[in-house]
Amino acid sequence: MNDDYNNDYDFEDEFDFDEEEIDLHEDVIYLNEGADAYNKKDYEKAISLYEKSANLGNVTALSNLGYCYYYGRSIPVDKEKAKSYWEEAAIFGDIPAVYKLGDMYRNGDLPKRIEYSHKLYRRAFEMALNDRDNYYVAPDAMLRMMK
Repeated sequence: MNDDYNNDYDFEDEFDFDEEEIDLHEDVIYLNEGADAYNKKDYEKAISLYEKSANLGNVTALSNLGYCYYYGRSIPVDKEKAKSYWEEAAIFGDIPAVYKLGDMYRNGDLPKRIEYSHKLYRRAFEMALNDRDNYYVAPDAMLRMMK
């Protein structure tokens, strides 16, 4: 039996494993920590971290706060506050915020404006097509467009 596997093989000789320092901005650190807390259902901590991130200008954190208020994650449901966060995030190009506003107008959370909700869905769809960095939101935007 030919044993080509060598337990003494040093992978570092073949691959460069030098630690590359990643410079994350403080807003991204708070956003990521907030997402971790959210996934663990520690919504109070998530909201606090999202607020810190949003105060530092993170648009995704604004959108995430909209979700927390819309669905009442450890806080009372406040659709006006959700709308406010999503409007601000949408201004800065957050795709989910755009289609969530469309949902609010379509589903009656705000005065029903079906045509306007379709315009928001179309806008989110177009944004998703042109934003390869946020490919994970494209299916939701496309699904709403097809409604």
